[in-house]
Amino acid sequence: MLTSASALALSFTGYSAQAQVLPSPNPPQSPWTVWVEGALFSTGGGSFNVPALPGPAAPYLSFNPKTGYEGAVGLDYRWPSQAYHFIFDFRYGKTGTATGNSSAFKTFGTASGVPLTSTTSSHGTERESHLVADFMIGRDLGLGSSAGQLQFGIRVADLWASAQVQEFGQRTFYSSFTAVTVKQSSIGDWNSRFFGAGPRLAITGAVPIVGSWSFDYSGGIAGLIGNRIFDASVASSTVASLNNMTFVFNTDGWVAISYLFTPNYKLSGGVRADFYGDALTTYNVNTGGLEDINRLYWGPFIRLTGAF
Repeated sequence: MLTSASALALSFTGYSAQAQVLPSPNPPQSPWTVWVEGALFSTGGGSFNVPALPGPAAPYLSFNPKTGYEGAVGLDYRWPSQAYHFIFDFRYGKTGTATGNSSAFKTFGTASGVPLTSTTSSHGTERESHLVADFMIGRDLGLGSSAGQLQFGIRVADLWASAQVQEFGQRTFYSSFTAVTVKQSSIGDWNSRFFGAGPRLAITGAVPIVGSWSFDYSGGIAGLIGNRIFDASVASSTVASLNNMTFVFNTDGWVAISYLFTPNYKLSGGVRADFYGDALTTYNVNTGGLEDINRLYWGPFIRLTGAF
């Protein structure tokens, strides 16, 4: 009877210990952790506008950036027997090509009672891209089961938008009651860019859900100082050029559901957003001047993480 009771007690104790073991939401604490990511993103923050050539007058083209694709890689080295990490990640995204067309008809006077007319039509294409790199030092927080990590470092960002426009125009006037038509065409490039760097603070972690599933998260803020550049050229002649030092506020974050399918690998799927305030310069169709616009890149992503 005592033997049966002891066996039952040992069996119960073993079951309890096994029931309390929860899978870690992260790969094992190996020195190296590497991840690769693919994403689909949309661009928000305002349209990229281009005035008529050679100067700011109707018609104008207004481009809403197309959906784009993004790829990223990251590396995390954990100092042996320490709670500190050295992190590097690199991200690049590029939109598809947006197209636009516009036309205008204007009467600019009369001759012998006959109206003098001007017709203009424009066709253009626009693309955008962004490149972001982080160099961070992280420290494990060790708060409960969230596996949180506080990070501080430097972010470098390069945002770019460019439009190429071809414009055709003609004017009709009368000389000795004979209609005379003068045709002209122009080709122009409009480019806007922000390149800067600055300090970044972030927090990231993973919270167990059930079994091998976890809820992963990350959020960060950064202050970027750099050059906001805008230039426009028509037929190889520069018509506008600006280059000024500026400050851009940046905040980013993502959430994902992850599955640890081996002790060293997990797959994550979620949504990411990355915001930059007043980062690019464009044409204001209402005032005829220039204005600064925000850029927000957001969309779904999938990530594979491995520990070595």
